[in-house]
Amino acid sequence: MGGCRNQGICAAGITLSPVQAQRARERAAAADLANRVTFQVADALVMPFPDAAFDLVWSLESGEHMPDKAQFLQECYRVLQPGGTLLMATWCHRPIDSQPLTPDEQQHLQKIYDVYCLPYVISLPEYGEIAQTIGFQSIRTADWSEAVAPFWNVVIDSALNPTTIVGLIQSGWTTIQAALSLGLMSRGYQQGLVKFGVLSATKS
Repeated sequence: MGGCRNQGICAAGITLSPVQAQRARERAAAADLANRVTFQVADALVMPFPDAAFDLVWSLESGEHMPDKAQFLQECYRVLQPGGTLLMATWCHRPIDSQPLTPDEQQHLQKIYDVYCLPYVISLPEYGEIAQTIGFQSIRTADWSEAVAPFWNVVIDSALNPTTIVGLIQSGWTTIQAALSLGLMSRGYQQGLVKFGVLSATKS
């Protein structure tokens, strides 16, 4: 998030994972950017920033983890300056305006939720509707599923590498379970159930 102010902090990153935050700090230091960016452990549903703090909010594969999608987008709106931009990329399920999810599709998604500890996902049009209700303007969405789908096959192939298998075993059952379930995502993309959506919008 954020833009440079008086050559000070350019960006502030938040995550629920202390490990991710520390890794980000280390990488920022290695890139000689430690004095330009900050990373902290914080809840994106209650961001520790004042109103209108940033000119840009960038969310990468975070929306699917939010237990309240509307509150998340509302917080993004709150911390944006007037004229600021929201960019988010997130896992979605297929649009349901013409046909609701079938029981089989719901079951497939539930397996994904269970493995990847997700509360639920929604469709990209639903994100657009929420953004419009909150007050975002110039809302645009794009389905990047076709470009992203091959990634899961690459990950599956890499998981079969002997070195990777040793690492998975050392990582523990949770990581092993996630690796064994990669096919759920791949099949979801192949069936058109799982989508990768991008949304951009501005604050008036």
